[in-house]
Amino acid sequence: MLPISVLLLVIIFLIVLQNYVRKHSYYWKKLSEFPGDPPLPLIGNMLQLGFDSDEMHLTLMSMWKRHGKQNFRLNIGSKNWIMLTNEDDVKTLLNHTKELSKPSPRNKSMMYFFGMSVSSSEGERWRLTRKLMSASLSNSTLASQVHFINDYSKQLFNHLDNFVDKNEVDFYKYLMPYTLDIIIETLMGVDSSFLNDLDNIYMKESGKAVRILTENMFSYWRGNTPLFEITPMYREMINCASVFRSYSMKVINKRKEILREKGNLIREDNLEDLFIKNGDIHESEFAEIRRDEYGGFLDNLLLCQDYKGGSFSDEMICDELTLITFAGHYSISVTISHALFCMAKYPEVQKKVHEEQKYILKNNISSEIDIQDLHEMKFLEAVMKEAIRFIPTITSIGRELQNDLQFQDGRVAPAGTILAVFYEALYHNEEAYPEPENFNPERFLDPINKFSFVPFSAGPRGCVGYRFAWMTMKATLSHLLRRYEFFPGDSEPQFVARMVTESKNGVKLKLRRRIC
Repeated sequence: MLPISVLLLVIIFLIVLQNYVRKHSYYWKKLSEFPGDPPLPLIGNMLQLGFDSDEMHLTLMSMWKRHGKQNFRLNIGSKNWIMLTNEDDVKTLLNHTKELSKPSPRNKSMMYFFGMSVSSSEGERWRLTRKLMSASLSNSTLASQVHFINDYSKQLFNHLDNFVDKNEVDFYKYLMPYTLDIIIETLMGVDSSFLNDLDNIYMKESGKAVRILTENMFSYWRGNTPLFEITPMYREMINCASVFRSYSMKVINKRKEILREKGNLIREDNLEDLFIKNGDIHESEFAEIRRDEYGGFLDNLLLCQDYKGGSFSDEMICDELTLITFAGHYSISVTISHALFCMAKYPEVQKKVHEEQKYILKNNISSEIDIQDLHEMKFLEAVMKEAIRFIPTITSIGRELQNDLQFQDGRVAPAGTILAVFYEALYHNEEAYPEPENFNPERFLDPINKFSFVPFSAGPRGCVGYRFAWMTMKATLSHLLRRYEFFPGDSEPQFVARMVTESKNGVKLKLRRRIC
């Protein structure tokens, strides 16, 4: 048996050799064309990033500034990352038709909750699932669903009216169940009443999920599955995920019952012949099985369940429902809350939004709205975009390269690298956004480079639900701003950039009822 001192020398020699070979490789030659701090052997830049995921975005912003406010590289263990902050390079990545793989650390962090949903899957499953989703989230379908938001807004008012001219209200607390109800009824076709059951276990676990997902991705030791599985954090995660997935299965079974009662859930052995020819969906035949004006998202998955001999199982449908239900309600509700916070902080902006509302709706401030009204609310949309730029809802999106990728300036990101669109830096790029520290919605009234603002991603893997999200956010803000005037609360939100940017102490605002 070798003495410990000899063993240590062998280990040190192997580390030095591995580091030498790495730094003299083609891979490192290409990677080093991008600025970045020198990585340590084995651990890379881990110590610089630290172990508090809530503080990591501050370190990354510091790196971006230190390296000339341009794309920069960093190393996390065995993975090399390039953080993209230039709109032209973002375009090169997101428009690519073949580099569609999401980063493996991100996928692993999400699989316990969402399995291999459309957000992480590739190939045939991704293609078909995305097509089915797109059919139920088109502009024509959404136009008929605005009235659900009109109805649910009235339920929201019943809660918020209790705070008028009184205590501040945490908008996360009410907007999260409100948006969840809208998603469940409009996309799944199942009655939902989370807004009237604020202590529901789903809502309690929802508050933990983003933190857990972020820690999964950035707590490096969690990649060691056997070690992670013996910890209390793993048990907390599994309990949280089981709540979400259990609820999704209840929704699936409830919708199946409704479709059977209506005669729309046809025999499974006929589904493949009806919907699939040569591996594709025939929309004309698909349209003959008409769903209600709502529920189309889930119906499309259920009615195509026997795709190619059963590959669309309940478990796979559960993956998709759990993803769109959780990610949709969480991202929409925090974005609305952050937009309200910005308008409370900048009352002159809030005033202009309210004036636009009165003009479009002809001073009928209690009017219900339709899709055409929403299209005309240009300044409100500009405010929403500026709020997202100011407080990015999603902190980053990425791809793990399967092949070398060349950017417009000639530099090459080598295969195996993770490219991440770093939103906070992209949205503070002074070339795209002069005086980026100022809240200025007018900047979005003029044309801008499409790839300097990509909150829902873009290209082949752009968010399939972005139209639904915009409709829900815009309609909700319209209703709220016509009924209330908003003022800052007693405590400033403590924003942290997790997988979704959120405030650790909520978004608390004060309300006053508008007279006109």
